[in-house]
Amino acid sequence: MINTNSDPKSASKDPVQSAGNRTQTLSAALDHAGHYLPAQGPIGVFVHHNTLHAFQHLPFEEAVVKAAHSFNTEPYLSEEVYQKERARGRILDADIDAILEAEPDAEILAGRLHRRSLRKALLVPGVRRVNGRNIAWEIEEGRMLEHFREDLDATARRALASDTPAALWSICSTRLQPGAAAKPTVDRPRDALLIQRGLDLDEIVNPPLIRLVGGFLDQGIAYWPMPLRELGLLKATRSILSQPVAISREYLSGLRAEFASQQQEGLDAHQTVLKQLDRLGVPEHEWEHYLASELLGLPGWAGMIQCIEKDPSLAPHEAVPCSVMEFMAIRLTYTAIAVKEILGSSCAWHGLKLPDRVPVSLAHQARLFDAAQLLGLSSDTLRALNAHEFTALTHELDLFNETDRRRILHLSYERRHERQILIPLARHRALPPVPGGNGRLAAQVIFCIDEREESIRRALEEVNPAIETVGAAGFFGCAINYAGIDDATGVSLCPVVVKPAHSVRETAVEPERHLQERRQALRRVWARFFRNGAISTRTLVRGSLSTAFLGFFSLFPMSLRLLSPLRFAQWMKRLNEFFLPEPRTELTFVRNDEASRHAITGLMNGFSYQEMADRVANVLGPAGMHRELARMVVILGHGSTSLNNPFVSAYCCGACGGRSGAPNARLFALMANTPEVKTLLRIKGIIVPEDTWFVGGYHDTCNDNIDLYDTDKVPVDHRADLEQVRRSLDKARAMSAHERTRRFEAAEGELTTEEGLRHVQERAEHLGEPRPEYGHCTNAVAVVGRRETTRGMFLDRRAFLVSYDAPKDPEDKALAAVLGAVIPVCGGISLEYYFSTVDNEGYGCGTKLPHNISGLLGVMNGYQGDLRTGLPLQTVEIHEPVRILFVVETSPERVLKVIHANPLLTEFLENRWIRLASIDPITSKILIYRGRGVWEPLVGDEEPLPIAASSRAYYQGRSEHLPLARIDPGLKQAA
Repeated sequence: MINTNSDPKSASKDPVQSAGNRTQTLSAALDHAGHYLPAQGPIGVFVHHNTLHAFQHLPFEEAVVKAAHSFNTEPYLSEEVYQKERARGRILDADIDAILEAEPDAEILAGRLHRRSLRKALLVPGVRRVNGRNIAWEIEEGRMLEHFREDLDATARRALASDTPAALWSICSTRLQPGAAAKPTVDRPRDALLIQRGLDLDEIVNPPLIRLVGGFLDQGIAYWPMPLRELGLLKATRSILSQPVAISREYLSGLRAEFASQQQEGLDAHQTVLKQLDRLGVPEHEWEHYLASELLGLPGWAGMIQCIEKDPSLAPHEAVPCSVMEFMAIRLTYTAIAVKEILGSSCAWHGLKLPDRVPVSLAHQARLFDAAQLLGLSSDTLRALNAHEFTALTHELDLFNETDRRRILHLSYERRHERQILIPLARHRALPPVPGGNGRLAAQVIFCIDEREESIRRALEEVNPAIETVGAAGFFGCAINYAGIDDATGVSLCPVVVKPAHSVRETAVEPERHLQERRQALRRVWARFFRNGAISTRTLVRGSLSTAFLGFFSLFPMSLRLLSPLRFAQWMKRLNEFFLPEPRTELTFVRNDEASRHAITGLMNGFSYQEMADRVANVLGPAGMHRELARMVVILGHGSTSLNNPFVSAYCCGACGGRSGAPNARLFALMANTPEVKTLLRIKGIIVPEDTWFVGGYHDTCNDNIDLYDTDKVPVDHRADLEQVRRSLDKARAMSAHERTRRFEAAEGELTTEEGLRHVQERAEHLGEPRPEYGHCTNAVAVVGRRETTRGMFLDRRAFLVSYDAPKDPEDKALAAVLGAVIPVCGGISLEYYFSTVDNEGYGCGTKLPHNISGLLGVMNGYQGDLRTGLPLQTVEIHEPVRILFVVETSPERVLKVIHANPLLTEFLENRWIRLASIDPITSKILIYRGRGVWEPLVGDEEPLPIAASSRAYYQGRSEHLPLARIDPGLKQAA
């Protein structure tokens, strides 16, 4: 907090201190302040992460409260929401008791009241909003206030039988005096001006700054690009705004002269920030806090600049030179000029006389009044308490404020979820395995660990028990820079924390190169036509002509697109195939020359055979696929396609940097089929049978389409196996699509399986559909273990399924690799959904309806505003915000050893950003981690395990989150 009484002269430069030291101090302060900025990056490469990454070093419960104070956001769901969940049985009183039992207890009133009983009494009746002024008024009016005693238990009613609300209120208001007045918090000039004059400085500074930064970072939407962008943000701004014709705004008329002066002095960004900090009278010891406050005045745009500064490759098209220091130099210049014009001096805001806040109202008395009734403490009892006892009681009430009540309710909410997962899982493990195929598997299908793949994996094994599904990170160990035949440049297909070292390109096969040349020529013509059409709409003359002549002809395809989106998409696909036929392609992925590098990117051209074998082994090994592989192994990458959806990247594969994992899956299959790779795999102890063939493919999680690649290369004696797998996948994707429709209100009535598939396909092509799919909104648990642990379980698309075979990993190397990837990825997804749900306006980006795309970088509300970060309301509206529960099939000692060897994983676990349980692979005993090396055995059996003959029989007619169930097709046969 800025000290409003500080002497502006104290901020002046110390003559003993060198300019270099001040610059270093400033750089460190701004670097630390930048930790509070969003780290989302451009929306085209939306990658899920912990929204509160700046607070990750703190325990979760402490971090969310501190962040709430810093960002003016909510730490948990509202108390009303939790109580509604309690009313419907999602939270049990036993959960509240268990959470209170785990926390320290204390005696408040000797022999009469303990902390646990007080907190239980305040929680169980539900939300009780009390207003001191209303109570006082009702008593003055002679009302009995019986509504306060409606929820009291019998004991409390008896204790208060001879008492009156008026007498109780009298003693509460007499013994508990209002609190002292508090000085308002002032972090920057905007706060002081807003309190003292009612003038919001952000409304003066932000609008021109948004237009400036938006124009500078624009990636192709603007008709005229901002000039001089190659000079950097600060120099370009000075050159433009120091011109005599620069537009002046109210309170910013001195801006042109200031920028001209800075340009003449040749100040760089650091020197400019130092100059403005001195002008604003900010002492050095407050730099970090002040800079953080200014950054949070426009966090979306500042965060975008920081992301592009750290990784210029994230820019969709043109990586313009920019830095947070330059942004801060411009913002502080705007601020200093505005304050000077308003107050006469840039540092005069320190001397503004700020009024005290209104003294604390009757809220404390009202809380004591209500608590006394719930506890059965009469007015005579309160009057008889000595000063120490009365202070202890009121202190406990202050401690157990609304935020802490929400904390207890949230922990209870998560405890019930934990038991809803672990108890049915233990029951399932105790039963005989769900029958599979006899003998060798017909096929194995490797999916991404994404929880959206859980339903299609379950459906595939229902359709064909001889097929086994496997889960691995969706880039399948192949971190590549990839360019398809129609791509101008390559993109990184790997987690954002990984930098690819290898380049892979898709090219037309030799006999069809002429088709590709013709295709590229036609695409250039089409691109030129559509670009000219798009540009013409932004001009006066051509825009008018385009509207008059082309607008009429666009009416017919637009009508068809709206009335029959799927039919229109199919029609356009046929036209595209006719006019732009796509040649057969291949991937250039083999590097024969060890030193071969891409001329522009400097990346290695393809992989050596040893590198291929390492990547294949890193997927097959942890999954336990060491030998006895099926004749057909399919690797399915995934992504999502939808129309008119700026957030489409958020639905794609996070392990591929928010892009499609199709190229990775295709590449992995080609690698695994290479004879030299199979030979090297044997040295690693992975025996791939000679008759095993790998096929790459792609699953679209929005429309549930599945494509398989390079099927022309499948050996003749495997064609029947391939067709069997294809038929099973077609049935499974339709079943999965039908299951998804139970969440969509637009899918009315009892749909057939085919109608369900058509419904999700139409959603993906609908121009006005704000919910093409729900993304990760159901994520809640990650199971790391063998498929037999969860095979046959209905997990309601809520579980990341990670294949890992502990008995085949004696040194825990595979476990370290698996957890090192899935805990940050799955934990990041879980936490982003948590925060975007508990406060969709503060941590999320609100509803999609007012969103406009800005500069191909992000969205903002309306035509001007800050970039919105986080997830939209339509993505999280059915999400249950719980921290993800990792269930790892190994011993507790092994999993803790692996996690504690990794500082990042240790931070996630010990600071309680995730939850952890272990399942012993042999005994099936389940232990729950409670922190600091303490494990608690799972006890109790209150959660049932429903058994159904099929997934559809279980979920039919139900749209809510469903408990775990066992799917046993044998029930259908027995019936």
